[in-house]
Amino acid sequence: MSVLLNMQDLVGGYGEADILQGVSMVVHEKEIVVIVGPNGAGKSTAMKAVFGLLTIRGGSIRFDGDDITGWAPNRIVQRGICYVPQVENIFREMSIHENLEMGAFLRKGDLSAGFDRIYTLFPDLKERRRTLAGNLSGGQRQMVAMGRALMLDPKLLLLDEPTAGLSPKYMEQIFQISRDVRDTGVAILLVEQHAKQALAFADRAYVLASGSNRHEGTGAELLANREVAEMFLGG
Repeated sequence: MSVLLNMQDLVGGYGEADILQGVSMVVHEKEIVVIVGPNGAGKSTAMKAVFGLLTIRGGSIRFDGDDITGWAPNRIVQRGICYVPQVENIFREMSIHENLEMGAFLRKGDLSAGFDRIYTLFPDLKERRRTLAGNLSGGQRQMVAMGRALMLDPKLLLLDEPTAGLSPKYMEQIFQISRDVRDTGVAILLVEQHAKQALAFADRAYVLASGSNRHEGTGAELLANREVAEMFLGG
């Protein structure tokens, strides 16, 4: 598989504080890569760096052959990267269908093929497409947020803790949907607090600590790593 996203020696953060201290990551085409680690490790910060949401003072980010270091988020979206934040990621007073329509703001012409694709991935949403998004369960709202981002047909989907606060049932459903999305050809970079479950379904993963790379490998390799288990997975 060819490299889609390549972050090298990234240094940056918010204001004058550098949260990232030389982080490097690679995401290949059609791959799910998970970022795990303790609180404050820089997981979400690394993802926000990709989407142009913080100051980068060192290193580079290349996407699909282009150097996108320092690009504004709107330009990054146009290039093929969509970001789903952990909170405030839907329009609560709009229906599911209207949320998806808002997600396609850069697309022109007939959107029916996009709606069909999203409703195939998320059949629960199709049945309730006229329901206000604010009346949905947490898991269903997360599906709306993912579906809205996918309406732009991105090459890379960034998911920031998509299972936070969800029941085990919805957590597994979100993971399965992520696999289905990958199988359509979209790569995924995902930050996750539920490390064991995330590593079990990831193609590859990175463990961050104190804003730096600590471990990397396949999900299975990291689950079997004694140091990773003792330090980050509760033994």
